[in-house]
Amino acid sequence: MTVLYCSAKLLKRLRQPVSESDPPGEGNPLGPWSADIDFIDRAPFAVLMNAATGMILVLPARAADLRRLHVMAGEQTAALFRVCGLDSPLAQAELDALAQPFSVQRNTNRSLVASMNLRKFEAWVRFAHDGLRAFDVALRMLETPFSRKELPKGFHFAIDRLRARLQPSAEILACPDVRLARGVVARQRAAEIDDA
Repeated sequence: MTVLYCSAKLLKRLRQPVSESDPPGEGNPLGPWSADIDFIDRAPFAVLMNAATGMILVLPARAADLRRLHVMAGEQTAALFRVCGLDSPLAQAELDALAQPFSVQRNTNRSLVASMNLRKFEAWVRFAHDGLRAFDVALRMLETPFSRKELPKGFHFAIDRLRARLQPSAEILACPDVRLARGVVARQRAAEIDDA
C-alpha cells in the first residue's frame, strides 16, 4: 500500500477518511508520495511528488478523477517508466503498489510542503508558457533539476534518482575465499595476455 501525504485542499476534495494511525511500512520501492491540488484555466489538476526521487505526476483532479487517482497515477507512472526505459522487478513492484488505493495521510512535513510548492510552480510554468499536456509536463519534470533538504547538497534530477533506486547497478556475489577470487582474476588476466 502506498502512502499519500495530502494537502488540506486535496483532503477536502478527496472526501476520504484520513488514516489516524501511523502509516504502514514502505509497501512500495519508492516510498511515500505527497500531493496537492491546484487549478489551471479553471481545471483542477493534482500534482503528486515522490519524496525520495522528486518524480512528479500531473493528473486531472475533477471529482470523478479523484475517485480513481491511484489508477491514473499508476498509468502515468507506467508510461513514464516505459519512456525512460525503466523495466525492472522494482519498477513493476512500484506499479503493483500504485494499483491499490492510497493510504491517505495529512501532510505535516513542512520541508516536503515547501519542495512540493516549488515543484508545483515549475509544473504550472510548463503548462502556461510551454502549452504542454499533463503527461508532457510530468516527462519534462524528470529532467528539471531540484534540491531538497533531506537529500545530499546540490541539484538532483528525478530520472537519475529513479534509476538509482529502481535499477541497481550490479549484483555483488559473495566469494567464499578471497584468495580463490584473486586466483580466478589472475588466471583470466593470464589468458587475456596469452590471447593477445
